[in-house]
Amino acid sequence: MSILKKVKRCSHCGAILQTESPEKEGYITSLILKKYPDGVLLCDKCFNEEKTEDNIIVLNDEFKSILKTIKEKNALVVYVIDLFSFEGGFPSEATSLLSDLDVIVVANKRDLMPKDSEDEQLISYVNHRLRVSSLKVKETILTSINSDYHIDELRKLIRANCEGRDVYFVGSSTSGKSALISEILKNFENKTNKYIVTYTFPNTSLRGFQIPITDKTYIYEVPGFPINNSLLGVLEKPIVNYIVPKKAIEDRKFNINDKVSLAIGGLAFIQQLTEEKTTVHCYASPKITIKAKRGDALKFFDSILKNGDQTNTSFKFRNLNNFDVYDFEITETGERDIGVLGLGWVQFKGNNQKFRVFVPKGVYVYTTRAKFKNVK
Repeated sequence: MSILKKVKRCSHCGAILQTESPEKEGYITSLILKKYPDGVLLCDKCFNEEKTEDNIIVLNDEFKSILKTIKEKNALVVYVIDLFSFEGGFPSEATSLLSDLDVIVVANKRDLMPKDSEDEQLISYVNHRLRVSSLKVKETILTSINSDYHIDELRKLIRANCEGRDVYFVGSSTSGKSALISEILKNFENKTNKYIVTYTFPNTSLRGFQIPITDKTYIYEVPGFPINNSLLGVLEKPIVNYIVPKKAIEDRKFNINDKVSLAIGGLAFIQQLTEEKTTVHCYASPKITIKAKRGDALKFFDSILKNGDQTNTSFKFRNLNNFDVYDFEITETGERDIGVLGLGWVQFKGNNQKFRVFVPKGVYVYTTRAKFKNVK
């Protein structure tokens, strides 16, 4: 009798995965392959492209208590992320507690991505980032509540994978999780004699919705955990309203080199330390002013901090001493991103450049392969 077996491939480069030869294409450690046989997998080469600065998010005891309950119940987890700004939003404590559970990842706010970006590329990027968190991802889906994008598909995914288990929606306070659940409930058919109620999680003061699926199983909305390493968590509320985009972001293109620097409002500053010209594509809220300037770079940024209007600067960060400084040496080729959590990112082609990036103290900054190929 013939046997048909699906071949596992790297979800980024497409190479057939193998565990025998580290020097050959598609190599992955056997430990990862055994631990996550049904999850999203990347070969070691693609995985090692990942570089981030690790500003750790700390969960309080109440959140950890809820996650331990989810673990004990072997529940299905729906992990909601903000597609625009999620790269530093995976608390290691949370992903450790959820690592052996089945997880559906919902990349929300698809409508904020550039209109010419492709779903397949965005999903590939999210999966690439998720491998670092060691979650056992069953499926990754893009959603948008503003356009009702894939909401029905998400309902079907939950029903197909819950298998008589409770379902817990988890995610950060900026992920849009509550709005997503409200959208799901618009066409929710309750076939039980139970009601949707506000639920207080045991041994905590935290509350969320409890939604009956059957007479014995429920959907639970877990309160969003704070992202204390994001600009959204440290800025004044009026400025947050400016830097969070309300519609699809657009490409703003600039040329920089060692004599021309880039200021993203008064909230981030990028210097190139190498001579060759680099074209950077900037993706941030259209309300944020982005300027490239030739000359004394630090004097230029310092003047923005001191004289900039309050929509693009913060009273908390009016001096260069209020900023952390990171140096990035880009050794990879191909399209890359440098991003600031909560603000946006710049995309460019890697060519052994060196960049110096200024961000408000404690804010997460990263470099990784590009979210999508720039088609312009």
